[in-house]
Amino acid sequence: MLRWRLAIAILGISRRIHAADDTCTEDSPGILQQILDSSLGRPLRPSDLPPPTAFNGFDNFATVTLPSGMQQAVKSGKVTQINNVESVDVLADIAVLPQALNRSSVEEILQLLRAYNDWDDDPDTVDGMPTYEIFVENPTLYEPSLKYRDTNPQFMEARIALRQKLSAIMQPYLDNVITPLVHQRYPEACTSRGPARYCTPCYSLVRRYKHGQRQSHATHYDGHALVTVVVGLSGYDVDYRGGLYVSTGFGQKHYLNLTKGDAVIHQSSLLHGVKVLDRLDDPERTERWSWILWYRDSATCEDHGYEWFAKCSEEGNALCQQMHATKVGSIPGISNEESAKRVIELNELAARGGAAMSAVKIARAYLGNLPSPLQTNVTKAAEFYRIAMKSNDPDGYYGMAAYLLMKLNWRYSKKVSGKGDMWKDPVAFEAVRLLEAAAYLGHPYAAFNLGLAHTFGYGNHEAAMDYVLAGQWFEASGLPEGYAVASQQNKVAGDTAREGEMMQRAVQLGFSAPWRVEARQRVGSGGAGGVDLNLQWPPAQDGRVPMKF
Repeated sequence: MLRWRLAIAILGISRRIHAADDTCTEDSPGILQQILDSSLGRPLRPSDLPPPTAFNGFDNFATVTLPSGMQQAVKSGKVTQINNVESVDVLADIAVLPQALNRSSVEEILQLLRAYNDWDDDPDTVDGMPTYEIFVENPTLYEPSLKYRDTNPQFMEARIALRQKLSAIMQPYLDNVITPLVHQRYPEACTSRGPARYCTPCYSLVRRYKHGQRQSHATHYDGHALVTVVVGLSGYDVDYRGGLYVSTGFGQKHYLNLTKGDAVIHQSSLLHGVKVLDRLDDPERTERWSWILWYRDSATCEDHGYEWFAKCSEEGNALCQQMHATKVGSIPGISNEESAKRVIELNELAARGGAAMSAVKIARAYLGNLPSPLQTNVTKAAEFYRIAMKSNDPDGYYGMAAYLLMKLNWRYSKKVSGKGDMWKDPVAFEAVRLLEAAAYLGHPYAAFNLGLAHTFGYGNHEAAMDYVLAGQWFEASGLPEGYAVASQQNKVAGDTAREGEMMQRAVQLGFSAPWRVEARQRVGSGGAGGVDLNLQWPPAQDGRVPMKF
């Protein structure tokens, strides 16, 4: 009886269906391979997810003399961005500057930040959740935007004072350490075209991650910056676990062990994200602060992004083709028609070369989920999702699961009878398996939908419902919608403390905010739309279907 009440209280009843067809696999180790070849023998659990693994790919250690005469240690390495059976490795570089800021300066910055409470809470352009950040500098400060506190007299005076104090501490490091090293590291891009095109820190901001609030930033590229610098203001394995990670073409995450004051430098071709895990000794004290700088190759911060990947794209580099596809629309004089055509061409070339994100975008375009001149073609969509899955891309697995559920619904819509059997169709089982693969690789939408699968009994022949496991997946998703459902679970179970904690987290991350659904649909699961949190689940054995969020 409790289980039935729980399902009703959590998810209600809605009347939409959909879904079904192909599969795919590729070599990969451990639990992921067991998921892909159906040999795990039980449902995947959040406790199966890989623990944080430190990045150990540094292969060059040097001491650099700066123009000021100062010396700075630098360790650098490469991160594989594209690597599958059909492509040559494509690498992105990364460098860490140990103690780029001294500890006393870091503590001064933290003292100022901890005393300030009015953080920006506009929807983030990567994951559609509140940003919890404040810009120290950008070209449009105090102009009307979603960051309403910058134009509201109630907040402006305190913000101006805070920025002045932060700049007084930060600017000497920018002038004497960080910017000179950016110029030295990327001389062709940053200094070869004269002072007017010198790389300039156009955007400077501080971001906060805290227990019970924002603790993640989905995997993404910094497409708006030629060079990114991230300065750690908190200690790895001291103030938090996990943190900033670099991601490979295999969907793996490797975390950077940053102590206070360490700086990371990378270009926009590096796939990365943030996943802050709670401290084991005192979870509620978990926090991570970072100072982020985005450089453009312009002294006046003009956007020349359409130049950044043009040459290497023409040379056939799949990663460059993928990145250049995001820039062609800003080429001076290009028409909308030519831009749309070129975007498709570049993404298809990149996908054939092993660029998983391009493959996913083309698949979504063939399904009509992204605007493009392509005609709807579900067979081609499945083909490109398979390309993404060859690199174990989580969006590839999630997209194929959504495709299967859509096709399953279409197939059963042609039938006069037997529609009540959709839940036990092998295609529905395969969709759950693909969601497990995506969730194992860190896909939040997949984790959320595994919560639905275990609530409604999808993915097993007995239609068995496991509300404990469902709740674990809702919470593991890190989404405001997941925390909201977990709150209702705890309410039905009579755990009022957990009910309140989960709902507070949901609200802190934008649940019920008027912009949340639109922002989520615009940015998807990592900065690109065309993907829905709401999958087209069939009716469960008892006829219910998940509500839409």
